[in-house]
Amino acid sequence: VIPGAVTPFGLLNDSGCKVTLFLDNDFMNDLGLIGVHPNDNTATVWLKVKDLMKLIQQHGNTVNVVQI
Repeated sequence: VIPGAVTPFGLLNDSGCKVTLFLDNDFMNDLGLIGVHPNDNTATVWLKVKDLMKLIQQHGNTVNVVQI
C-alpha cells in the first residue's frame, strides 16, 4: 500500500495475520455502512461493516469492536 492509502483492506496483505483491526462500535449503527479506500486513497468503497469484518476474519486477522 502506498503512503497515505491507509485502509482496512491493507490487512489482506498481512500474510502472517499479525495485525488486529479495531472498529469503533459507532460503525455498528442501523445503517451499518463504512467507507474505505480500495488500497488507493483516490477512491472510496462503501460496504456493510459486517461484510468488511467477515472478509478480514476469513483472511485470518482478528477484528475487535470497541468503544472509542
